[in-house]
Amino acid sequence: ILGAASALLLAAATAGAAPPTPAWTQRHDGGGQFNDDGWCAVTDPSGHVVVAGESADGIGGVDLCLRKLARLDGHQIWQARYQGYDGKDVTVADITWDTAGQLLVAGYIRGCVG
Repeated sequence: ILGAASALLLAAATAGAAPPTPAWTQRHDGGGQFNDDGWCAVTDPSGHVVVAGESADGIGGVDLCLRKLARLDGHQIWQARYQGYDGKDVTVADITWDTAGQLLVAGYIRGCVG
């Protein structure tokens, strides 16, 4: 995962082989030309990549952002954004799949709450 919420999938390389090369790249701009960062990534059983991070659209703080990207070419399958209340910033801590195949997302509100 690179800054500006870029997902980078590298082709697997065997020991002694040439360095890995990008199979595809995908950039995300949440709007307003603010920083967007990807912090966590997991693959689903089909090999699609789910990237979680934060995205700023310039309206009411930083949002927690989830994007599912296609395994073969990186096109966006879906996106979800979660806003904090009262303009608070929300970010992700971790993501994982449970045994039932549901995506679990842990996040938190940054800054002063209360």
